[in-house]
Amino acid sequence: MFNKLHLWIGLSPLILSLGITVTIVTALKFLPPRLPLFYSLPWGDGQLATHQQFLIIPASISLITLLNLIISWQLHPSQSFFKKALLLSSIIVSFILTITFIKIVLNFV
Repeated sequence: MFNKLHLWIGLSPLILSLGITVTIVTALKFLPPRLPLFYSLPWGDGQLATHQQFLIIPASISLITLLNLIISWQLHPSQSFFKKALLLSSIIVSFILTITFIKIVLNFV
């Protein structure tokens, strides 16, 4: 029972990433052609990204989650603290990136 719940919680960031991808693809007609994404760059055109570059957000969520899941599966069962830490870091990263996505999109809808 716990392993099944643990697996669903571990895969939830991937499901969230898929939802963000579907939202990006379906919302293309409602969003401007370039969106601000690269806030660390100087103000101007350098901060703007195309819709394809905007897919960096769900790709990052997926990559980090898959990497953490693979590492977690390689750990010994007695190292449950590290498994939970990897799971929690995946959830936190997906939560932060999802909020970033929502804030950017809501500025233009």
